Amino acid sequence: MRKLLLTWLIALCAVPAFAVEFTSGDFKASIYGNIYADAFYTYSSNNATPIEYFSALQTSNGQHSFGSYAFVGSSNFGVTMSYQNVSGTIEAGLGDPVRKFYLKYNINGQSDHYFLAGRDNNIAFYNYGQLSNDGQCMIDYGAVANKRRLQFRYGVKGFEVAIIIPQIGFGSGDDLAYKDSFGYAYQMTDINGNGVTDANGAPVMVADSIDSAKYMFNFLPRLELAYTIAKDNFNIKFFGSYGAYMYHNETASTYIDAFDKTAHMFYIGFGGYAELGKSFFNYVGYFGQNMYLSNAYGDYRTGISKTMLNPVSLIQQANGKYTIDIQDVLSAGGSIGYGYKAFDGKLVSQIGIGYSASFASHYANTDQNLGAFLNTQYFVTDWFSIVPELALIYNFSGANGEAQGYSVVAGLVAVLSF
Repeated sequence: MRKLLLTWLIALCAVPAFAVEFTSGDFKASIYGNIYADAFYTYSSNNATPIEYFSALQTSNGQHSFGSYAFVGSSNFGVTMSYQNVSGTIEAGLGDPVRKFYLKYNINGQSDHYFLAGRDNNIAFYNYGQLSNDGQCMIDYGAVANKRRLQFRYGVKGFEVAIIIPQIGFGSGDDLAYKDSFGYAYQMTDINGNGVTDANGAPVMVADSIDSAKYMFNFLPRLELAYTIAKDNFNIKFFGSYGAYMYHNETASTYIDAFDKTAHMFYIGFGGYAELGKSFFNYVGYFGQNMYLSNAYGDYRTGISKTMLNPVSLIQQANGKYTIDIQDVLSAGGSIGYGYKAFDGKLVSQIGIGYSASFASHYANTDQNLGAFLNTQYFVTDWFSIVPELALIYNFSGANGEAQGYSVVAGLVAVLSF
């Protein structure tokens, strides 16, 4: 074993820059990575809130913003080592120091029959194409997000089932349900317990908040299913997810009442890819409830547009105490993309357009959104490419009936892949 490790280390030091795989008998080591250098300008209308969460390096001035989105957010470096039917992968990044770590066992050596344990991308999703906003890929505007989650996964002949571990540490669930906080206010009191008022007789209020994670049962896993059919130049994936987020407070306090509430999250969908000569197509559609809670939907929304997607809130009751309230939000959407490969695949252009909508009994109006992008990827070499892109993000109808504005994004991404 010591001789094998020594041979592997010597080989890694000796290989040229982009020879990223080493094999010795049943042992294999592979190195991979992607480095993104990007710069994007965004113009936002007066009533739009720019997407700043994904801008790791950004300067803004009113309606105008400029910055780098993907360099910190998506650049990664990974190593996969395998021996016979067992492999292990660890992937590092700038924004997330340890992006992935998992062990995989290929049953009887079959690539389509496996068991995986660790932190990897979830399976109930489909997105494509768009690179701006740190690889938005039409998410929130017709496509469904993928996230890195701690999980146990089993796959056989295109069918996959995953148990997604909730927020228990060790790089597990970062679902928004576990990260939300709820603000509330109460009247200031004096040492005698009497309410304090200002000079005009109005009560003096104190602002406070609670973290949802402190009031949640954190040990209920989420279930995901997927089935992929792949035939020559065509594939389609059907997927679904279900999770229950339980909020519980056994003992009432001065301002927070006892409660026991459950928010049910689910979604189903499909997505796929087809090639026809030099042309190719992407397509995706979905329907779900409370998708915000698992991060499948809502990450690329801002302001009131994002707030209204959350089915969970803190409300004040007649007794003056606050309690958790759950109002289900339904969401649906779809997207289609077309691309063309020219010059033997060295120049790949694609365009995509998508629509999403959310509706609920407490909405005054259907929340509606439109997204589109156009980009062209030029492969300078097999491992280096340049991608200019133009994208539109338009929240044209809000849940309260308001027009929430649009953003136009334009920029360039350089990608070094190995």
